[in-house]
Amino acid sequence: MAQAWWAIAACELFRATAEPEYRDRGILLGRDLLKRQNTEYLANQRLVRGFWMDGDKPYMNIPFSALPPLALLDLYETFAKAGDRNKWRDALELHCDEYLAPMSERNAYRVIPLGVYIGSPTPETYRPLAGRLTYRYFHPVRKQFWWQGHNCHFGSSALLLGRLFKLSGNKQYVELAYRQLEWIAGANPFASCMMTGEGARNPFPHSRFVGLIPGGIMNGIAGNVNDEPVLDMQNTLDWRTCEYWSPHVAFFIWANSVLNSIT
Repeated sequence: MAQAWWAIAACELFRATAEPEYRDRGILLGRDLLKRQNTEYLANQRLVRGFWMDGDKPYMNIPFSALPPLALLDLYETFAKAGDRNKWRDALELHCDEYLAPMSERNAYRVIPLGVYIGSPTPETYRPLAGRLTYRYFHPVRKQFWWQGHNCHFGSSALLLGRLFKLSGNKQYVELAYRQLEWIAGANPFASCMMTGEGARNPFPHSRFVGLIPGGIMNGIAGNVNDEPVLDMQNTLDWRTCEYWSPHVAFFIWANSVLNSIT
């Protein structure tokens, strides 16, 4: 979502220059992001709301699933005198309380599924949620498409929840943040830590022939057409699940640094 990237950029430019132009632009972008949040119950259901929309469908982006709320959080922390500040905070809490929390309760691991959908937009299996809304835990593995990995989704969600705890003091946000990171560290159906050199049952990475990278985090568990978990544990160099990618590490470190400053 371009508006979220632009809002984050406006915050960074304002911090660097203190130019009012960047503050004003950031506030306008924040209003645009608010308009894109689904505050009403969509698709004949009353279970979840507070997620973002991309046109007429719910927003879904594998590596940057938490980008819109992270942008609002940046705006809230940067522009202390903005008139929309309370609206930004309300939007963030709505997203966490009425979307992330209820979605995470649908599995024993408390991980946040990869988005909601209206109906079944592709031939794969979509799980019924409520009304016409459906969801999947995993993006399906497709050989013809580039694969990015779910560990970014879990890491960025943990970062959002940890940072929002500092704003709200809601301890449930911290607990849910740790559940996302624990999935990466081994609390998953394969009992596999996806950070090389840590934990147990590390998959063998497909890393463009550069060898093992201690601390490197792989793309992570994907899904088959029935939304069942898939992870290459046979050393077949499957890049879709076992390729290193730096954003996974970045979000994991960033989220842990925020959580360590809390506890």
